[in-house]
Amino acid sequence: MNPLTTKLLGTLQILLQEKIECYLPNNHSSKWKPFYWDFLIKGEFNPISLLNSQGWMKNTDIEIAIKNWQEIEQNGIPTPKRYNDYADYTLEYGKDEVDRKSLEFQQRKNFYNQLSMLLKSNLSHLEIFEFSCSPVYSCFAVIGQFDNKNWICVTSTVPQETPDFSEILVTEENTEVPFNKSKTNLESQIDRIIKSLTPVLTYGHYDGGYNNTYNHQIIYQTASEKNLALQNALIKSGFLQVSKFQTFYPDEGQYIFDNYGSDDEKGKELYSNYQHLNSFLKAKFPELIVYTFRFWDYTQIFIVGESVEKDRVGLKLSSKFDYNP
Repeated sequence: MNPLTTKLLGTLQILLQEKIECYLPNNHSSKWKPFYWDFLIKGEFNPISLLNSQGWMKNTDIEIAIKNWQEIEQNGIPTPKRYNDYADYTLEYGKDEVDRKSLEFQQRKNFYNQLSMLLKSNLSHLEIFEFSCSPVYSCFAVIGQFDNKNWICVTSTVPQETPDFSEILVTEENTEVPFNKSKTNLESQIDRIIKSLTPVLTYGHYDGGYNNTYNHQIIYQTASEKNLALQNALIKSGFLQVSKFQTFYPDEGQYIFDNYGSDDEKGKELYSNYQHLNSFLKAKFPELIVYTFRFWDYTQIFIVGESVEKDRVGLKLSSKFDYNP
């Protein structure tokens, strides 16, 4: 490990030994941990290699991905039935706005079959990925290459159970660079089928309400590079967010009020610890990128800066939704 990287990690470990807890909205308490990426061992750093290094990404079959997308629509929830502890079936309680027994809805099976056949028969280097950090929830992506060497990734929207925590972690959104090109005949066919699979209202987005919904929808993105197509599709789906770090907890009063009530001293101590962490991060890293992965009831956050020679140093957080009916 480079001496500068060793020094940065050592300082981070000291700062994180203090009581630096984090409470994402409606989540259990969690703690920041140091993060290190060794370029010589792990190679280039990007959101896809990060997912793979954490063991949250594996290959699977297209039939499994298609079945998952269909079951979400049919059941009205984003998880398998055996994990239905706190995600009620939308259609069981008269809250469903979709007639899942109608002939029109049943026709969606044909569209999914057409999509599966089209992707399998016409794309080269076809790969299907499953993303999961717990047994409860998985999402899927299908990626392949056109004859013109461009790439396409097909995936589904995901429920963002903890969508906003800007009072805790302030970021600046990255601007997406559009991929401008004319559609091939194959892409136009894929586009028509996906447009036929209109959004379906689905239970599974909590944000403290336990009865909110999100639109389950099949989406796709194209790019000139494989990882870029996959990354852009995951961003569009809501699974991945990439942004620039600005600061932790800008509002002392808001933080104490939200999380500690009358325990003013504890709130002040924690706020002070965060400001020391802020000062260190801003002094040592010209730019820090925040990678947020949303696995339904888990939110995984990485705040990453470059140290030397393509090594990465930063923080990571694993936070779980707190079901409290």
